[in-house]
Amino acid sequence: MLKHLQRFAAVGMLGFVAGCGTRAVMIDPRADVVRLGPGVRGPVYVFIDGRWTLTRKVTLPEGWYAGPGPQPENKP
Repeated sequence: MLKHLQRFAAVGMLGFVAGCGTRAVMIDPRADVVRLGPGVRGPVYVFIDGRWTLTRKVTLPEGWYAGPGPQPENKP
């Protein structure tokens, strides 16, 4: 009986750890904004002289907000 209880506890703990260790996040593109977490890095577009220009990789500050916002007429 004790072996069955130990197996049950072990399987339960595995399920608990696997369930809590993985998180899938769905972002709704219709949402207004998201707030950036730590370590967000990548190229971004900047609007210069009426054109969108892709930059090199940059690190964006934690806490900044990102979202669709108002769009200039010339979209990438």
